[in-house]
Amino acid sequence: MRNLPHDTPLLSSASVLSDSWLRSRHYGLTREDDYRPVAGHDQLGESRHQYDWIARYASPLLAQLTPQFRTRAGVLVLSDPGGMVLESTGNSGFLQRAELLALAPGNLWSEDARGTNAIGTALALGRYCEVSGKEHFLSRNAALFCAAMPVYSPRGELAGVIDISSPANLPWQDATHLLTRAAWQIEQHWVQKQITAGQVLVQLRQQDQPELAPFTHSLIFEDGILQGANSLACRDLGIQPQDFGQRHQDSIFANGVENGALTRARDNAWQVHIGRAQKQPGVTVPGKRPARPTPESQASFAPSGVNLEKALRVVNAGIALCINGETGCGKEYLAQQLYRQSKWATGNFVAINCAALPEHLIESELFGYMPGAFTGASSRGYAGKFREANGGMLFLDEIGDMPLVLQTRLLRVLQEKRVVPLGGNSAFPVDFSLVCATHRNLVEQVERGLFREDLLYRIQEFTVEIPPLRQWQGKNQFIEQLWCELGATARGIRLCQSVVRYLADCPWPGNVRQLLSQLKVLLALSDDGQTVTLDCLPATPVSSFGATSPASSQVAPSPSAPGMRELEAIRVCQGNMSDAAKHLGISRSTLYRRLEKKRA
Repeated sequence: MRNLPHDTPLLSSASVLSDSWLRSRHYGLTREDDYRPVAGHDQLGESRHQYDWIARYASPLLAQLTPQFRTRAGVLVLSDPGGMVLESTGNSGFLQRAELLALAPGNLWSEDARGTNAIGTALALGRYCEVSGKEHFLSRNAALFCAAMPVYSPRGELAGVIDISSPANLPWQDATHLLTRAAWQIEQHWVQKQITAGQVLVQLRQQDQPELAPFTHSLIFEDGILQGANSLACRDLGIQPQDFGQRHQDSIFANGVENGALTRARDNAWQVHIGRAQKQPGVTVPGKRPARPTPESQASFAPSGVNLEKALRVVNAGIALCINGETGCGKEYLAQQLYRQSKWATGNFVAINCAALPEHLIESELFGYMPGAFTGASSRGYAGKFREANGGMLFLDEIGDMPLVLQTRLLRVLQEKRVVPLGGNSAFPVDFSLVCATHRNLVEQVERGLFREDLLYRIQEFTVEIPPLRQWQGKNQFIEQLWCELGATARGIRLCQSVVRYLADCPWPGNVRQLLSQLKVLLALSDDGQTVTLDCLPATPVSSFGATSPASSQVAPSPSAPGMRELEAIRVCQGNMSDAAKHLGISRSTLYRRLEKKRA
């Protein structure tokens, strides 16, 4: 303990465990429950693929730690953010017992699945946690001592936990030190692997504490903008998840950052070391410019399943992109994400909804006008959206509702890259990335004579389909991302994993727009520092989460016998437990619990 940095977050107080027990009861658990929710082979493989930080960044450390388990009874467990065990290793004798205790890969250890336990409670609180013996909520886990430490990605997202479990009568006295060091070493390795050409890795050490060298505070900057950091830097420098891609170095360091120099941040002096992926002249982090996230942070696929890498290449090449999808599914959100990561980020992002403006205003909005061009025109004139987007991105939402006469003029602008404002004679050159969006079938619009065929070919050089939110595979992470973007993290308000899973399981007929509204309501009703649990959710009209697919409509609305509704849902969904839980409006772990009670 004495070798750890000050303020190491530890959770083992009676009040913390008491709060966790209250949450466990609210989940409907009882101390004698004996169910063991286990994910299927496909779900386990999918989670391992999604959370590959274990294979990529934790494997070397695991190889170092494994020898410590040869002579000590215990198992090292790594889980995803939902509490699913992805890997476990340790003492061969205890591993066999660990399988009986449900610590093998695939088992779910979230609080709503197994009550108070180190993995689930550490995930719920985002901090180190120990639970020993009868401190576990479920009586069947009283034979265990467990300690868990969260692991965070370089973008401040909870990636999972690393846990040590052993017999309750043989607790690991050094678990705090071992897990804290292990988690921070994983994060340090993760950050160092993110740096790419054009970026700088700023590492900070307190000069008067050389024994803390392994606990380097590491930050990644590009053009002076923060792109990544380990949790140690986030904690000691006051960095929040919403700061990535936004916050400039000058707001973090009081007197600049130069290699080998001392800098001040949060009233502490830090020795600075700067590393680069590629040698460039100079050692000072460059001045402020618009941020472009690192390739690592640009995940190949969005939570919706859209291939971001392909879409980004198209946008950077100046090829027109058309985004199709249901109303409210996040078409503009995707466009903004592509804009921030593209070469057009130095210009403006200009959005206009073609369906929201009166027809007589669309032309002046897009093309602009000269002073006195019409009655009521501004005496200074107006440049228009096309010229405002020059050098940036123009996003035309609901392009399928644009009047035919304006479609002709738009086509000419796209072909000639020149704009003539209303009442003017001179043409202004423009160069921008065009992204359009629509919920309509434009091919059918062409057949009905409502959309120009030549314009269709021009704006649909590359098409992206966004599925409705209910079909997304990455809803959990997307919900937490939206929660951070709404400012919840700055207020210290957290969503417990059971709430995230509940929201992810809702069908959301209104798509992202409806989800965003629900999150705003939750945020408005929450107090600073609060952890939002299922009890905090406001009542939602049944029609808001009604059945949205033929399969869901086949699930009986009221069971004729206990457990029959769950079995019918599983049958309709052809054995897919996640889909069955979704149709029932419950979490997957709740479905497992109900089935176990039925068997009992």
